[in-house]
Amino acid sequence: MNLLLVAYFFPPCRDTGAHRPAAMAKWLRRLGHSVTVLTTSAYGAGEGASEEDVVRTFDLQRLRARLRGQDRVDALFDADTYAGGAHPLSKALVPEPLIAAWAPFARSRALRLNRRRRFDCVITSSPPESAHAVGRALARRGVAWVADLRDAWTFEPIRPRFPTALQRRLDQRLEGRWLSAADAVVCVSHPVADDLRRRLGIEASLVPNGWDPDLVEEREPPGERREPRPDGRAASIIDPERVSLVYTGRFGSYGRDPGPLVSALGDLARTEPELASRLELVVAGPLTDAEAGLMETDVSPARIVVAGSLPREQALALQRAADALLLIASPRRTQLLNFKVFEYLASGRPMLALAAGTEAGRVVEEAGGTAVPADDVAAIVGGLQRLARGELKAPTAGMSSAYSYPHVAERMAEVAAGAVAVARTRRRPYP
Repeated sequence: MNLLLVAYFFPPCRDTGAHRPAAMAKWLRRLGHSVTVLTTSAYGAGEGASEEDVVRTFDLQRLRARLRGQDRVDALFDADTYAGGAHPLSKALVPEPLIAAWAPFARSRALRLNRRRRFDCVITSSPPESAHAVGRALARRGVAWVADLRDAWTFEPIRPRFPTALQRRLDQRLEGRWLSAADAVVCVSHPVADDLRRRLGIEASLVPNGWDPDLVEEREPPGERREPRPDGRAASIIDPERVSLVYTGRFGSYGRDPGPLVSALGDLARTEPELASRLELVVAGPLTDAEAGLMETDVSPARIVVAGSLPREQALALQRAADALLLIASPRRTQLLNFKVFEYLASGRPMLALAAGTEAGRVVEEAGGTAVPADDVAAIVGGLQRLARGELKAPTAGMSSAYSYPHVAERMAEVAAGAVAVARTRRRPYP
């Protein structure tokens, strides 16, 4: 198939949202499909083979960057701190600010590209939700359209609540009209699919996130400690005399709160100091000022190590060197299936998930890991006790293969082929 993949977040952007589109484009090409990527120019351009068939459009965010004396927007992971606040326009523009800053330029370029390349199918990846405006425009011209939701639109939204009822109604109306107009809708977790079916009558296909085999080194036998690359920062972060619990990435806007974990470490230090002395919590990623202050909490004889933001290769090395890996998912975000779940599975390390009641927790438990509620300090203490005693188990053998991007891309290709078949029989006008 001749495919157009529309994704705002794409390398060299290092935000988490770029991982799925980048891996999907690569593995769809390896399956023999032609893939053109349409993205923003706000994050700059990649190099070499990474720029193969990548079209970057103008973005008003570049003007904002120039006012600060820069030529591009910084990704969230390019610094050790972040504010975590929403842009002021996120409370004014529906569905989100990029509907004005980027979507008009992306839509115009997509239409011109289609006149030259005649795409069989367009896959639009959200957030941002405005990416689907491109799919809708091409669908009106007969191109099959797959709407790919990395996060749900109005179900358990990560976007700030609109201040007026009129805006909220418009947002819901756009969601219903645009997603119903797609030839296929894809989501990454069961709760989102269930919501779309119940609320909008949309039968969405499940195409989960995954891990990229190209980014994971050859594994050692299960249970053996994996050492990071000797020339990376990861080599000096972990204390070999302690049991290391490693978290990579940010806590951020998904309701992930490390506060109960830090409280649990403090409780364990007071009640079982000998056991606590075996533990260290290593956090590698950007922090808000409040999170940075929290990480300075005295939990001795346990310890907390703030490693700062690491290049992705070093973060993966740190994961493989850990004794166990930490996940946090708010119970109010049942749909959340952290991207790092799949990288964690690929590392083969035991997992402690503060994620009971979420999709992330379900997958961890399915893999043989431990999941406890993210807001239950006593339950977290129990998980830390099991960690310190060496009782956490590595993921079930073979569990990660179902979530590798070669398999995920095959599933997306199947959905796209189905959308092409639907588009050929389409007779109804688009709303």
